[in-house]
Parts: sequence; structure tokens; C-alpha cells
Amino acid sequence: MNTHDAYLAAMVRRWHVNPHLSQSGQTIGHHGAAAAIIAHALWPGDAEVLWACIAHDLGESATGDVPSPAKLANPELALMLVSIEAAALDAMGIRYQPSDRLDLVDRLEAYLWMMHHAAPQRLTPEWRKGLAWIEGMAIEQGVGVANAVQVILSDARKSAGVADVAPVKRGWWQRVWGCIVGETK
Repeated sequence: MNTHDAYLAAMVRRWHVNPHLSQSGQTIGHHGAAAAIIAHALWPGDAEVLWACIAHDLGESATGDVPSPAKLANPELALMLVSIEAAALDAMGIRYQPSDRLDLVDRLEAYLWMMHHAAPQRLTPEWRKGLAWIEGMAIEQGVGVANAVQVILSDARKSAGVADVAPVKRGWWQRVWGCIVGETK
């Protein structure tokens, strides 16, 4: 592994085009470390997911942090970025295994960052949809993970001094979650 290039890659700033988070100062390295902390809380001892958390965005040193909406609106751009970022990771000698676990903690960490740096954004349709995805994916990972994610989210809301978000339209997984936590709706 090219440790020096990976070290420098960790300094790339996230959120640079998001007007609500661009000045928050998060780097890829900070994001990876925070995601690894969350992953360790959810799956202690899973070294593969811990490494994936640390490494997954280091390829953005070649492209910058292009926001998801741009990638979704431009599939060709998304493919080009994946190729460029993969080449950057290869040049650094970095490999990791993508997984649902990585996807969950990646999005959960982003949500937690937003909660602490731009909490009013949690009420926007984009972030509410993101929260619904996080909660649904957590349930797919099992009751223990779903419960732990709810505790993490609750703690973040308390720490950020914000109330819980009003529920979005309830899908099957939300009805399942309601049964798990004893909601009657």
C-alpha cells in the first residue's frame, strides 16, 4: 500500500458543494474513522467492514466528493467517477469489500454529521428519504442492528438538541419496526 498517498487522500474535504455543510470541515479521513466507530458498535470484531469504512472514499482524492444527486442525475458521470476512483485506489494499493454493512454505516455517518452541523436539513425531503433508507437497511441487518441504530440516532438528536423527525410514509419495514418497538399505528 502507498501509505503516504492514502494519508494525503484522507485530507480531501467532504461536502464542498453542499451549501449547508460546505464549511463544516469534514474530511474523508474523518468520515472513514467515524464510520468505522459506528461499524464497530454494530458489528464488533468485523475487521473487513472496519477497513472498508476507512478505505471506501480514499479514491475521491482523484475526483473530489461529488454529491449523490449529481451522480444520480448523470449515470454516465457516475460510471466515470467510479472508474477514476477505482484507479486511484489501485494506484494506492488499496482494496476493500463493498457490502450492505458499509453502505449502512456510510449513510448513517453522513446523517449524523448533518445532524450536528446543519440539523434543520433533517426536515428536507432528501434527508428524510435518507433517514428512511437508513432505518430500512438497519432492519434488514437484523433486530439487534436496528435497535442499535435507533439508539445512535436518538443519542445524536439529544446531542444536537433537536426533536425527532416526524415519520415519513410508512413502508413495510417501518411497520415491522413499529411492531418491534411496540408502536400501535
